[in-house]
Amino acid sequence: MIPLGELVDIAKGRKPSRILAEEAPGSVRLLQIDDLRPEAVLKYAPSERGMVYAVPEDIIIAWDGANAGTSNFGLSGAIGSTLARLRPRSRNVDTGFLGHFVRASQSHLREKAKGATVPHLDPEVLRSLVLALPSLPDQRRIAAILDQADALRAKRRAALTQFDGMARAIFVEMFGDPAGNPRQWPTASLGELITKGPQNGLYKPSSDYGSGTPIVRIDAFYDGRITKLASLRRLRISSEDQMLFGLRPGDVLINRVNSLEYLGKSALVPELPECTVFESNMMRLSVDRARVLPEYVIQFLQSPFIKQQILASAKNAVNQSSINQHDVRSLRLFVPPMALQALYVERIAELDESVERQRRSATELDALFTSLQHRAFRGEL
Repeated sequence: MIPLGELVDIAKGRKPSRILAEEAPGSVRLLQIDDLRPEAVLKYAPSERGMVYAVPEDIIIAWDGANAGTSNFGLSGAIGSTLARLRPRSRNVDTGFLGHFVRASQSHLREKAKGATVPHLDPEVLRSLVLALPSLPDQRRIAAILDQADALRAKRRAALTQFDGMARAIFVEMFGDPAGNPRQWPTASLGELITKGPQNGLYKPSSDYGSGTPIVRIDAFYDGRITKLASLRRLRISSEDQMLFGLRPGDVLINRVNSLEYLGKSALVPELPECTVFESNMMRLSVDRARVLPEYVIQFLQSPFIKQQILASAKNAVNQSSINQHDVRSLRLFVPPMALQALYVERIAELDESVERQRRSATELDALFTSLQHRAFRGEL
């Protein structure tokens, strides 16, 4: 059992005088925290004295910030001030084996990070990490197994990203681009299609939060979906407030106060396991299902065409913008035949089933990888 500090030398990076978007004469590849992810955009910096360079045999670890403890290996270039380089001292240490060990230690390192506002790694905690070091051939064998398992996880994540935007593509294929209405569907204001609402949400002081009824806040939904039902905050409210602000499946939520970028973002309310209410910085409405299906409406609301209408109506203050109920009722939509809307909903349901299968598979692969990590560094692999 050997402390990590006996196996590697640690060198902190340095902030460059400037960052270049393109390679230039005398420049070098610059590695920053974003470069620890595979989809990072290449960046460069002028070659300067005192820079700390990494080679593929080094391990790069994020030293400061919310991502402290995140690591990668196989990279080369000058490292920025928020990163550090771990360089093996001996050729009897395999970078892949050691790199996977550091990755497996990420949660522990982050938990022990120092700093109230900007956390940073404790170098002594990093140096004191202890691992069993098998022979070099065994290190390489174990690293190859973990590489293969990690590659499977990456492929599953890549498959999931292929689904991003597919709902939008299906929408445009079936109905045409909302901005042009090329199929000349009849149009209506959202107000003409609403049976109830828009209704502003519930405001309560922070002292009422902590337990009780779940409440949907603006950080709980993205791209038309509520994604964080299990982790919603709770607050203590009366049964009257539950009746007045309780959400129903098929309700549409629209953000009414936010920065311009997120103003008007919307979500469809799914089946709910218990009474759930919504916060004051959004509106709730219900649509006439004899004319439009809520699944169709929520996808229409994600379109740039609607976003342009929202921006045109926005009331801008110093730090935020807003829209009101009249603005929401005035949004223009086109209304295709109900049979076509129903077919769209069927296709989206099939897409959702495929995505859910991929997510379950990704979760299983993550669990497998974690199990392999534990076994590897307990000497059981």
